[in-house]
Order: sequence, then C-alpha cells, then structure tokens
Amino acid sequence: MQLVWFITGASSGLGFALTQRILARGDRVVATARNPGALDALLSHPDTDKSRIHVLKLDITAPFVTLQETAHQAVEKWGRVDVLVNNAGIGGEVGASEELGVDWLMHVMKTNYAGTVNVTNALLPHMRSQRAGTVVLLGSRSAYRNEFLGPVAYAASKAAVHSYGETLSAEVAPFNIRVTVVVPGTFDTPLAHPIIGTPIADYDSARAVLRQRVEAAKNMPNKGDPVKGMDALMDAVRGEGRAAGKAGLPLWLFLGSDCIADVKGRADRLTGVAEEWAAVGSGLGTEDPPAA
Repeated sequence: MQLVWFITGASSGLGFALTQRILARGDRVVATARNPGALDALLSHPDTDKSRIHVLKLDITAPFVTLQETAHQAVEKWGRVDVLVNNAGIGGEVGASEELGVDWLMHVMKTNYAGTVNVTNALLPHMRSQRAGTVVLLGSRSAYRNEFLGPVAYAASKAAVHSYGETLSAEVAPFNIRVTVVVPGTFDTPLAHPIIGTPIADYDSARAVLRQRVEAAKNMPNKGDPVKGMDALMDAVRGEGRAAGKAGLPLWLFLGSDCIADVKGRADRLTGVAEEWAAVGSGLGTEDPPAA
C-alpha cells in the first residue's frame, strides 16, 4: 500500500533524510518546513518524482488555526494522511539551567512539546475519521542520558514528548491509530551546540568540561547514518525490511547502538535504585503496620 506521510521539519537533518527515503521507496509525502525554499534542490533534482511530493510552509509554533489550515491542505492533496511525523524542533543550545533561565527553557518547551501536541491535534480529526493512522513523535536519547550539565532544555522538552506519546497511544488506540516515540542516538546531522546563558562563576569548571564534550561530539566516530536511520523508521511503520515479522509497531523505537546502550543503562540504574531503596519507599499504606 502506498502511504501518505506528513513531515514537520522536512528541510534538514533526519526530516530531510526521511523525505528522501519516502520518495525513493515509492510513497507520497507532504513535506513541511518553516522555509520551504530549502527543499528547492530536492524538487529540482531529475530523480525526484514531483507527483509524489507536496511542499507546504509550516511553523509548528504558529496559532492552532494555522496548523489546522495546513493539515486540511495536506489531506486535500491526496485525500488522506496515513503517517504524521513530528520531527521539527529546536534546542541544540546548551548550558546550566540556572544560567539559561526559565524563559529559555519554556521557549524550547513551547516549540518541541507544545508545537508537537498542536500539530498532532490538527491532524488527529482526519485520522479519527478514517479510523486509521500512525503518529510518529521524534524524541531523544537525551531524555534518558541527561545527568550532566548542558542538555537541560532539550532533554526536558523531549522527556515531555515521550510522556505525551505514551499517554496518547492509549487515547487513540480505539480509533486504530498507532503511536511510536522514536528515540535517536547521535546521528550525523548539522546540529550545533552553542553554549549560551548568563555565566555564573560557580559553573566555570563545569562549563569548561561541557565545552570539551561539545568539541568531542563533533568528532564522534561512527555516528548514525540519517538514511539508514530513516529507513529503519520506515521499516517499522510499514512492517517490512528489518521490521518484517515483528508484532506491530513498538511504542518506543530506539535508533542507534549508542541510544540502545544508554536506555539499557538507565533502566539498570532505575532498577538498582528501586531495589536498594525498596525498604524505605514501600509499606506506606494506611493499613500497613508501622515501621520497626
């Protein structure tokens, strides 16, 4: 079956790679971006089948009525949208939470979390009416690997996206709508990590370590290949290729060996703490006997 995909942030990074793979594998795509002109090179490429790509301007922080209008245009193009991919986001900037301040944290949250929720809400009525659809939410392994100075704004926003996706999956399952939270590790995409915020002297040494981490990340060996990653996503959604024979679409799709290792490490630490502190945190019910 030829699927119709709707992608936010389709002009760069993983979104652009996914747009390319959708076209290469014969599906249709509504590719949206704040700057649609960034897709001109793809549209003018001789190998691009322009009958299977429709480009729309979309800023996910726009008023909800604007998002609804864009969703309506997308559905009108081919009569349906089968797969929504919430890829657009911001937050490469890093720093200590105290130095960044709450205004910056909420700015990132408004885009990555509220923008994702609003785009999803704009398209859900169409999916509910057709009693079918797939919602893909781009999360991040930063939601699981964040125990160091730097990623607070981005990590918190993506943790919110993860939690939203987990709840949304239960809400829309009765309408035959699937939800998956894609959790990429480090992929070879042009995402910079400038250190921002108002410097506080007490964080100088930690900031120096952060600067070293940022530089080391630029030269990280064997980063994820965006094309391979987005092929894996398509396989999972379509139930073919690497995902052939799997039992449906997973609630979480971890992409990259580094991501899988980090998720397993977080799970092990949570289990260890739960077991070590069980005696302190359990037996607190109104009918439980007093502690000895």
